Amino acid sequence: MYAKIARIAPVAALVTAGLLLAGPAATAAPQQDSAAVSVQQHRPAGKHGPYSSESSCKSAGKKGQSQGHWRHYYCKYEPHKWWLYTS
Repeated sequence: MYAKIARIAPVAALVTAGLLLAGPAATAAPQQDSAAVSVQQHRPAGKHGPYSSESSCKSAGKKGQSQGHWRHYYCKYEPHKWWLYTS
């Protein structure tokens, strides 16, 4: 009888210690703030690109405008490349 208790006691102690240590560790896990996740990152106004064609430049401009990254945009052809200017 005592031999069984001697074998079970260390196992029970390990299980108990594991449960006690897992409780505080689980509650100490970092929580994500839902407001921080939903905030859009705005690109700074300026020059973006280059783009290979005027249509791809305008497409990127419209996409950024619809996502709220900038209010205004225009595309300008500079030596062999299209650049997107935003404000």
